[in-house]
Amino acid sequence: MANLSDKVSPSGVLTTTGDGSGLTGLPKPFDPVAVSGATPSLDVGDYNFFQQGALTADTTVSFASVPTDAKWQYSYVSAADSAAVFDLAEASYASKSFSVASQETVPQALAFSTSGTSMFIAGSSNDTVFQYTLSTGFDVSTASYASKSFSVASQDNSPAGFAFNTDGTSMFILGNASDTVYQYTLSTGFDVSTASYASKSFSVASQDSVTSALAFNTDGTSMFIVGASNDTVYQYTLSTGFDVSTASYASKSFSVASQDTGPESLAFNTDGTSMFIAGNASDTVYQYTLSTGFDVSTASYASKSFSVASQDGTPLGLAFNTDGTSMFMVGIDSDTVYQYTLASAYALTLPTVVGTPSATTVGDRVTYTFVTKDSGTTVDLIAESIIK
Repeated sequence: MANLSDKVSPSGVLTTTGDGSGLTGLPKPFDPVAVSGATPSLDVGDYNFFQQGALTADTTVSFASVPTDAKWQYSYVSAADSAAVFDLAEASYASKSFSVASQETVPQALAFSTSGTSMFIAGSSNDTVFQYTLSTGFDVSTASYASKSFSVASQDNSPAGFAFNTDGTSMFILGNASDTVYQYTLSTGFDVSTASYASKSFSVASQDSVTSALAFNTDGTSMFIVGASNDTVYQYTLSTGFDVSTASYASKSFSVASQDTGPESLAFNTDGTSMFIAGNASDTVYQYTLSTGFDVSTASYASKSFSVASQDGTPLGLAFNTDGTSMFMVGIDSDTVYQYTLASAYALTLPTVVGTPSATTVGDRVTYTFVTKDSGTTVDLIAESIIK
């Protein structure tokens, strides 16, 4: 139950904390109430505290006993919380896909721009990064080739891992031929046609000689690689964020061999408390929990996994959308990017304005403030005010 921040009744100003049980002076007792179902109703006449709880379907909220002589309104605040998403437990194939075979027949790595309106593929048949445009962000069914590409062959002829910094002005390639991370500068963020080699690199050969995937933490001060030689994720520290020339091995690692002996992809959730590995030995994505975000030495298997074998028998690239409600995989059996739906938030519909004054001289205003910390899955009313 969320805290009630304030309550202003027709009879005066009242303030409470906790669940509102100490609130008095109302025409009717303040009674916190939980409502559920696809069409829940909040009884305004009872001044009920509203707690929707977990949505199980698209939900439309209505309001009953709205004051006749009042202008009744609400405000709705949304706050993202990654803890409710990035979860393989309810993953399913979204029946959306896009073939990249016209550009690359051995796609090994996958990435998106922050908005999801640009998608990138790196592969070893052309040693090139190819760029695609999505007319709807993070919807691969709307993808088309942007006719933009950049060759990394001068650095490595087998690009296996791929990542960008936050604004897309730096790009990183992990080369399987040299077991080295190479850094590139983009004069226009997330536009590979403006890329150039930054003459910065870092070898990870001392940790793994069959490297396959690359990832960074949010500010670029930690870098991670996974390889199939040791089936292990290794962690590196960058003294300057997103500058691989300042990297050093952090002496932290985590073996994923108990789940897959051919790890090919690596990704994290927003705060680094969940890690994901896709392996081609089992054609499955595995989920891990990190008790300290972006510290692989604190990782443990979360006993959650999802098979992508029905789409591709050799998954090599893995990515998520920004809020963790969609997952994407590219494989070399079909040279196709596939889209999956995770435990996404259901749609919540609230009335825009409920009730209009029957007499213009009446100035009552009722405002409810809702908040969601998990993109709409759980919705609470945190403030209610009725001012006369």
